[in-house]
Amino acid sequence: MNKYRILGIVALVIGIVLIYTVKNDLASFVSGILIGIGAVVTVTGKTIFQKKNVK
Repeated sequence: MNKYRILGIVALVIGIVLIYTVKNDLASFVSGILIGIGAVVTVTGKTIFQKKNVK
């Protein structure tokens, strides 16, 4: 596992914990974003902003 997948799993866990512990609209919004980002990063294993070698 690379560091991005571990970061994605951590974001998923934090998002799920926030949904069930905090009863607030803003917290639900933030946890939804965390879960979405965590799922994408966990599946792909990379970020969008990686450098490309252009020759």
